[in-house]
Amino acid sequence: MTQEQERKILKEAQDRLRKAIDDDDEDRRLAKDDLEFIAIEGKQWPDNIKQERVSEGRPCVTINKLPIYIDQVVGDQRMNRPSIKVLPVDEQADIAVAKLLSGWIKHVQQVSKSDIAVDHAFEHAVACGYGALRVVTKYSSDTAFEQEAYIEKIDNALAVFWGKHSEYDCSDAMYCFIISDMDKDEFKEKYDVEPMPFNAASDQFVEGWVTKDTVRIAEYFVKEPVEKTIYLLEGGAVVDKPKTGDVVLRTRKVQSYDVMWYLLSGNKVLDSKKWLGRKYIPVVPVWGKEFNVAGKRRVRGLIRNAKDIQRIYNYWYSVDTETIALQPKSPYILTPKQIAGYEDQWKDAHKRNYPYLLANADKDAPGWPHRQAPPQASSAFTEKIKATDQELRDVTGLQKASLGMQSNERSGAAIRERKKEGDVGTYAFIDNLSRSLEHVGRILVDIAPVLLDTERVVRLGLEDGDFAFDVVNGRKEDGTIFNDLSMGSYDVTVTVGPSFTTQRTEARQSMQEFIQYYPDAAPIIGDLYAKSMDWPGAEQVAERLVFLLPPEIKAQRAAEEARRKGEPPPQQEQQPAPPPDPLAQAKLQEEQLKLQDLQIKLQQEQVKLQQEQARLEKMRIETEVMLAQSKENVKKLLDEIESEGQTGGTFIENPSTSPRSSAGLTSPLTAIPGRAKGGGVNADQPYVVGEMGPEIFVPAQECLIVPNSEIVGTDTGLKASESFGASEPEDPSGGK
Repeated sequence: MTQEQERKILKEAQDRLRKAIDDDDEDRRLAKDDLEFIAIEGKQWPDNIKQERVSEGRPCVTINKLPIYIDQVVGDQRMNRPSIKVLPVDEQADIAVAKLLSGWIKHVQQVSKSDIAVDHAFEHAVACGYGALRVVTKYSSDTAFEQEAYIEKIDNALAVFWGKHSEYDCSDAMYCFIISDMDKDEFKEKYDVEPMPFNAASDQFVEGWVTKDTVRIAEYFVKEPVEKTIYLLEGGAVVDKPKTGDVVLRTRKVQSYDVMWYLLSGNKVLDSKKWLGRKYIPVVPVWGKEFNVAGKRRVRGLIRNAKDIQRIYNYWYSVDTETIALQPKSPYILTPKQIAGYEDQWKDAHKRNYPYLLANADKDAPGWPHRQAPPQASSAFTEKIKATDQELRDVTGLQKASLGMQSNERSGAAIRERKKEGDVGTYAFIDNLSRSLEHVGRILVDIAPVLLDTERVVRLGLEDGDFAFDVVNGRKEDGTIFNDLSMGSYDVTVTVGPSFTTQRTEARQSMQEFIQYYPDAAPIIGDLYAKSMDWPGAEQVAERLVFLLPPEIKAQRAAEEARRKGEPPPQQEQQPAPPPDPLAQAKLQEEQLKLQDLQIKLQQEQVKLQQEQARLEKMRIETEVMLAQSKENVKKLLDEIESEGQTGGTFIENPSTSPRSSAGLTSPLTAIPGRAKGGGVNADQPYVVGEMGPEIFVPAQECLIVPNSEIVGTDTGLKASESFGASEPEDPSGGK
């Protein structure tokens, strides 16, 4: 860096710092007064009143009640830790990478012990409205070649100055200062540079850059505009500098920033470097409550409006204390003659407990020396103290129920509602902290592709305080990269909830109720239930209960444990079969015998069914054969009748009277029974019938033939011999 560049940076920084101090000077002065009011003894009394009372020997009692209200809000925040979660934004982003980044941020929080930085910033934001923390990168050890990200606290948030901004998290500010003062000898030893002479601190420098004993150091973050060329690679990745072998699809020039860091003294740039991130200054404010009054930003903490009430409380308590303290010192009423010779004893009467006091009789003052009536404590003092105490709770928004104190609420619901009102009244502070931690997450996501730019195994933090391992920028056999942090855009969200300890207590209670409702779940979740206990040996009990888990769950646990250690999953071993249960075996055999009996019965029924089906099939075949024979016989008879008719035959006569019968010429119909007199007929059996001539009738089933005489009802009925010229042969079987 040339001298001209150094001079330009120093001049720019000094001008900007002066402007930042002037813009925010009143709020910072009030914030400093707030901190002194609650933290420094005697600051709750105005100096002139305190000097007057002390000179008169009057008490100046300080009952500092404000830290109780601050501690309550801080305690609520520590019981409900915000949690940072990364979310994918565009189509190039990967859900698996978002989950990996969330675990990496949790790891950064764990190794940084970020709770210290967060709690410190939040407590100061509640107390005075100003808190701050920062993100830094440094080597994790003296032998490491890879840097790690850390979240660190900023001790004095009132020494952090921002450029003009409108965003809550100051992400749009173009510059930021962190000021600190150090001893001159320490400065010379650390930086090997002579500090600026004290008499050189003229108007060209901000007042206070150097004093007789200290040197001011300023960390100066600034966004310097630059024009960059970005490259779209094959696969969708966007980079600033393509590597050898990368296939570039498109290029574009964009206006961006380089975030630069300078370490300044009053007259020298001690150090400088470029920050890894591309978007944000790695300093995060934590504000109290913000207001904009006529374009002027105002910030306050919880106790700003309660300071006067605290002073009134101290005053009334001091007056009440003074009144009560003066009662033992009520003066005696006497004459000089009465104590003549005993003056020393009477001088110490208000200090020492004498068993008796000597006195002389005085005829001019009848009686003996006696005390004047002492001043009486007024009930008005007590009422004013009570009223002032209530006003403190009203102004801060934290009633007795919120502080765990007994009040006029009696039911649990009433106490919870009053406590809820207090939580709602102070939730703005916790919500502001969530916004700040959201910006911390964005800063870490911004530097992750640069900090984790090579293939490596990174440790991921888990919610229960444990950890796992995963690979970033890994390369597959086909050359593709998985868990590529350079691809896609990601955003951050913050959720506020109970800490893991609180969640574990709630989980233990829920599991206990679940096991009572469903006892069969105890062998499956018994290890988790034991692990949630707080008594000594709970972890060992949980490990022993793991051996009782089903083999499938054991295999899953082993695979997860191997993944956490970065090892391949173990091969599943064949689990030996458990010893048989005699009772279960006996019951199984009994059931098997019953099953065999049922199978035998089923087979018997199937045989019967088959026999019945065979019998029915046989009957069907016989019936079809008989029907076919009957049809054949009928056809033959009809052929014979037709043949006789063609040869001159006419009527069929009764065989007993027919001349052809006696000549040995028997008609074919003589073998077929008739039903001239009526009667029953059999199925599939031919019979001779006919009103206008002989016909062959073959019924399909048994039925009854009604004779002509029974139909006509007289002797004039038509006879067969008249109609057919022959008598109808009789059925020897009688028609059955």
